[in-house]
Amino acid sequence: MTSFNHYAPGATADWLHRTVAGLGPAAPGYRRLLVRPRPGGGLTWAKAAHETPYGRAEVAWRLADGRLTVTVTVPQGIEATVDLPGAEPTRAGPGLHTFHAPHRTTEEQQ
Repeated sequence: MTSFNHYAPGATADWLHRTVAGLGPAAPGYRRLLVRPRPGGGLTWAKAAHETPYGRAEVAWRLADGRLTVTVTVPQGIEATVDLPGAEPTRAGPGLHTFHAPHRTTEEQQ
């Protein structure tokens, strides 16, 4: 378990949740979610979950065959904005959702 009540581990865990996995609040108290994964650094997958006041929010992403696949679980009573690299942001209501976007690695872009 990671404590957000201690600065150093909390700051690291917050960065992992928001930047690597892409799961964060879009409004105070997680009334809305922002799903914005930004794969990089050689990582090919990540996942994170957070117990919001509305229920468990989850994000998992995987890179394979030039495609980013993101699975999002949105708790009842809230919505998420899903912002994938190279795609227009979209909204997702409560439930389990899967999104796809093309993805090129840094090596492929050069």
